[in-house]
Amino acid sequence: MPPVVTVGVDAPPPLARKAAWVLTTLLAACGARAEVLYDCGPDDARAASCALAYAARPLPGVPTLPLSPEAHELIAARLPLPGGSFAAIDVGAVSLAGAFPVTPDGGDPAAPSFAVPFDLVASAFVLLAAWDELTSPARDAHGRFPFAASTFATEPLLAIGRPPVDQYVGVVRGLVDARLAALGRPPLKPPQWGADERFALALTHDVDDLRRWILRGLLATGNDLAAAARGGRLPRGHVVRSDLARLGVAGDGPYGQDPYRTVLTLLEREGRLGASSTFFVLAGHSHPNDGLQPEVYQRRVPALLRLLATHEREIGLHGNHRDAHDPAALQADHASLAERARATVAGVRYHYLKCLYHDTLPMLDDAGFAYDTSLAFAEHEGWRCGFSHPFHPYDVARERQLDIVELPLALMDSTLQDVKYRGLALPQAREAALAVAQRLRETGGGSAVLWHHNRFHPQAGHGYGDVYWDLLDWARGNGGALLPAGELVRRWKTLAGETGW
Repeated sequence: MPPVVTVGVDAPPPLARKAAWVLTTLLAACGARAEVLYDCGPDDARAASCALAYAARPLPGVPTLPLSPEAHELIAARLPLPGGSFAAIDVGAVSLAGAFPVTPDGGDPAAPSFAVPFDLVASAFVLLAAWDELTSPARDAHGRFPFAASTFATEPLLAIGRPPVDQYVGVVRGLVDARLAALGRPPLKPPQWGADERFALALTHDVDDLRRWILRGLLATGNDLAAAARGGRLPRGHVVRSDLARLGVAGDGPYGQDPYRTVLTLLEREGRLGASSTFFVLAGHSHPNDGLQPEVYQRRVPALLRLLATHEREIGLHGNHRDAHDPAALQADHASLAERARATVAGVRYHYLKCLYHDTLPMLDDAGFAYDTSLAFAEHEGWRCGFSHPFHPYDVARERQLDIVELPLALMDSTLQDVKYRGLALPQAREAALAVAQRLRETGGGSAVLWHHNRFHPQAGHGYGDVYWDLLDWARGNGGALLPAGELVRRWKTLAGETGW
């Protein structure tokens, strides 16, 4: 079990619950469990046992994170964060981006000083709780909150590839360690994902389609070829033409001349590396965006599930269009997939990442899922909530921490490849993928990566399958654990002192 760290919170009730959630989340990333003492102010005798505090006035002898009245008012009124809220703030030798600045002594020169000159808790809250989505009506054609409207796109000092909440974790760890030393206790030990593994990658694959060479797929390929020619992307057009030529002579063999029959090749190579992964499978089709081949998909799913079971892969639900807003349909699809897979389906990822923090996650929590790994921007790799560790999201409507765990999705192949997103050439895609892994190595976090199985086709994958294997090789050589999503979440819950799903 991780060590228990006592934290004092002196704040109005709604804000106090939010602050307790933030501090519990940050301390879990430090390898500790938080014991929160509410209404613990400067004159409270209980403060003597605290290793950290959050209050409007500093607690003597206790490193105190300041409560900003401006932050309290903004959060209580559910107002959008004003532009330019995050500024460069020096905390010791570290410069980081923080919001809601305060004077070090709380306005009383005779009082003890605050530990940092900004409201670190509120700064973390607006990121971890996706405040931008809650307070903005912006949605894209798929109903998603767009990157362009996000705090990361509108705040110049924030970068989605450099998770700021992880920086706050470093500040909290330093403050707590110093206080623990004064209390005669040992410092916190960073979480370990395994015997020699300091960070973790969840390897995941979404099964969107199971056959491309049907009439609709051929028409889509023709459109792709025409668009390539119009845009001057002839090398990619050449790949498409060669695939069409091979279709006429090679057939649809077990290793997949069809670009969507690549699962066996993927499973075998992961197996040779000693790695495992999670496959997210559609339980049904309810909308054209769910896929253009519902009959073919459902006909081939039983064989796919048998193959995945043989290779001992975890199965997750790939939530369809209807599952994103219909609780009854979600529960029916959840049960249907579990019955067909003859396995527990603990996790979910939505097709098209069609997941809203404040609408979808509470519904998933009510449906009993153990974890979700949908929260990401398709437009850019990085960390949607500014945090590279799994965490329990916060339900603002009901003022509570959700039971479901959010496993951050840090990287998706489509983000790197698709011209409507980043559209990176292979060398730049490889560089972007390895940058995600390098950042995880620095933070000690655990996050998911998503590679669709068709990327592993020798022609239709356009080389992006090789980026995946390079990523795995780098992670394994640099202390990374390569895990299925559910196993990563289980290990995180153990590190956080939680049990069971």
